[in-house]
Amino acid sequence: MERRAKLTEIDIVRGIAILGVLMVHSTSFATVDMKETSLYGVYNFLNIFSKIGTTSFILLSSFVLFYNYYPQPLTVQRFKKFYRNRLLYIVVPYMIFSTIYFALRWYQNGFAWELSRMWPSYWDKILHGQAYTHLYFVFISIQLYLMFPILLYLFKRFRWLAATAVIVGVGLQWAFFLYNREYWQVTNRGSWSPTYFGQYFLGAWLGIYFDKIKAWLIIAKDTITKTKIVLWIALWSAWLASGIAYVRIFYNQRMYQTVYHNALYDGLWDIYTMLTPLVLIQIAFLIGGRMNSSFWVGRLRHLGVVSFGVYLFHPLILLVYRKFPLDGGGTMVYHAWYAGGFLCALLISWVVVTLISRMTGWSWLLFGSVPAQLEAAVPRKPSKEAPVSSPSASA
Repeated sequence: MERRAKLTEIDIVRGIAILGVLMVHSTSFATVDMKETSLYGVYNFLNIFSKIGTTSFILLSSFVLFYNYYPQPLTVQRFKKFYRNRLLYIVVPYMIFSTIYFALRWYQNGFAWELSRMWPSYWDKILHGQAYTHLYFVFISIQLYLMFPILLYLFKRFRWLAATAVIVGVGLQWAFFLYNREYWQVTNRGSWSPTYFGQYFLGAWLGIYFDKIKAWLIIAKDTITKTKIVLWIALWSAWLASGIAYVRIFYNQRMYQTVYHNALYDGLWDIYTMLTPLVLIQIAFLIGGRMNSSFWVGRLRHLGVVSFGVYLFHPLILLVYRKFPLDGGGTMVYHAWYAGGFLCALLISWVVVTLISRMTGWSWLLFGSVPAQLEAAVPRKPSKEAPVSSPSASA
């Protein structure tokens, strides 16, 4: 079975997605503390419009997996290797960082270091992705990896199911939303994979049919038609409209305590976060041809390659940074302090993950398969037959 071409542009999408994650986390305090300033609308916009990270990573993960595995025959050996890689490059870093963050929180809360108290709390947080606020994403990813072979088998066995994957995914997602609201009332709903079935199944559909879809999705000068232009305008208009509406309802809630039905939040979030990766893929393919010639595009791809490590590590930087809050000064000083938090989280995490990955042989314990990805990302002369893209840690 012929392997499909490697899509290096996906690293650019990951780079943009991790910038969104960092923006959300670095502005979270500002959405509470800066309400009296004239720029509060900007903080609210940056905080809500940037909520594209987790959902984009989930969609990209599904996309890469189905893009690579769907054309291949199902074998026991293939799935042994699949689960071995996930255990080493996803579960191990998750356990290590969960332990680090759990210990830090335990210390911050001033609890006694008694194993009889710590052990039950530790495992409860590990098993729910709650050791720190951002680790729910890895917990969700593990759930989806467990389901992947079953879904892959079903999509290969029933072609109609693969063709209608988006409809099926959204249907299952909203069934979970509604039943959870009326009956189950699961706590921490965002830590459970059905919350993201729409994004996950859309990624699967894109991965399976990408060779057919890309002519309609990717903006290319030599294939432009009036129908495609209308389609692209509709996509971007729907994306902007849903994103701005999503920003607006949070602004009204935060500033005026306006109450909206949960279905409005879920609906706008779902539309916005399912359209965002499509827009980002278009952007990535527009600029992807310059990743070896443009400094900024190359750095964006590099950031995407190390994004899993940056995701895991950056809260440590913000935790230390916020230990030194401002004591006085004008409003502009506070704006600069929040901007500094974003830049520190980005740059320090980026440098630390890159250096550790390049200079040590054990960095996979912390950051997954980043070293192999960094080596693969070294610019080289294009070959006629590109190798298959291996599922990365951030996928």
